[in-house]
Amino acid sequence: LFYSCSLNIYFLAMVKYNKTDHYIRTKMEPFLHGIPIGISLMFAAALLATQGFNSDLGNGCISPIYDPPHCIGIEDGEVREGFEIPCGRGRGGP
Repeated sequence: LFYSCSLNIYFLAMVKYNKTDHYIRTKMEPFLHGIPIGISLMFAAALLATQGFNSDLGNGCISPIYDPPHCIGIEDGEVREGFEIPCGRGRGGP
């Protein structure tokens, strides 16, 4: 998503504003790479700090909430007997 915005800004600078390659390379490119990487790292750190990742639920771009059938009627954060992961894990993420 963020790199898509960077590409749009790049093409806007090239086509509409006729910026040179040198200008884009020296003035814009560090921001066009740095901002998407920085925002992504901040979101990843926030999810990691709040235990918002549930890696055992498949591959995806979002972090699903850990809410299996054995958690029905159980409060978030409680661990049912015979299980290790607390119910409702992942709700605290940003």
